[in-house]
Amino acid sequence: MDRSEIVHDNFLRQVAARDLPAGHAPAGPLTAVDAVMIYRAGCLSRALDRQSRALQKAGQGFYTIGSSGHEGMAAVAAALRPTDMAFLHYRDAAFQIARAAQLPGQSIAWDMLLSFAASREDPISGGRHKVLGSRALNIPPQTSTIASHLPKAVGAAYAVGAARRLRPEHQALPDDAIVYCSFGDASANHSTAQGAFNTAQWTAFQSIPLPLLFVCEDNGIGISTRTPPGWIAATFGQRPGLKYFFCNGLDIYETYRVAAEAARYVRRLKKPAILHIGTLRLYGHAGADLPTSYLPRELVETEEANDPLLHSVRLLEQAGR
Repeated sequence: MDRSEIVHDNFLRQVAARDLPAGHAPAGPLTAVDAVMIYRAGCLSRALDRQSRALQKAGQGFYTIGSSGHEGMAAVAAALRPTDMAFLHYRDAAFQIARAAQLPGQSIAWDMLLSFAASREDPISGGRHKVLGSRALNIPPQTSTIASHLPKAVGAAYAVGAARRLRPEHQALPDDAIVYCSFGDASANHSTAQGAFNTAQWTAFQSIPLPLLFVCEDNGIGISTRTPPGWIAATFGQRPGLKYFFCNGLDIYETYRVAAEAARYVRRLKKPAILHIGTLRLYGHAGADLPTSYLPRELVETEEANDPLLHSVRLLEQAGR
């Protein structure tokens, strides 16, 4: 079996046996309703990842870069508003699914499956490429081109601030909106990303309104190259004009609490911030990738044992859900 089947079988077996990974008890302002919604969004994201691989094997699907291991991003979506424009990392399916739950009338599973199949009926790309995105959800379509969306997010956040000073003819976002922009730990090193960070800091240094929340989803690896431990915290922890927050993305209660705190900071002060989220990558980079060919099997199995959905089951059980 491939790693996706191993992870799935382990999940079913361990939930049935209540053999769940250890962790902190649930704490924070996350409500019971939102906690269950976040877990359901993670489950649907995981199911879509598995289905994308099945479609590829059948010659009916063409994209398998999934979000497994990043299911905690649903908690970030729950901490934001649907009117906060979101430029998404390509592993943020759970974020988009959770945001869809905030807006009635969405057919998110169907829309995302159309995208996997490169159908011309895909509402966001028309079949050109599998992307995350939705006009109704304020998520501009993004491809997997490294860091290409970060400068656009900086521009969008600048426009939110500028619109308060000089009213545009058509205002797409409310005055108190923030702009969200997520990316991976490997992408953080790209020159395009560095230009976006510098521009955000330079703008904030001059006290120009820039309500922008960067989110680095740190799973510790870029395709097959490991990120040096501690690098993201070291490089972002003390940047002038860019407030730093950190949370454990395997804990939906902690993630929601810290994401809400970061969003409040950005919304209230109109200044940029970065939320560093510790995640992990289940399976490989994409469907044809075998992670044990370049990572020790022990490391792969250790990360699989930390499956975020298993942590969520434990947290919900401890919270009495």
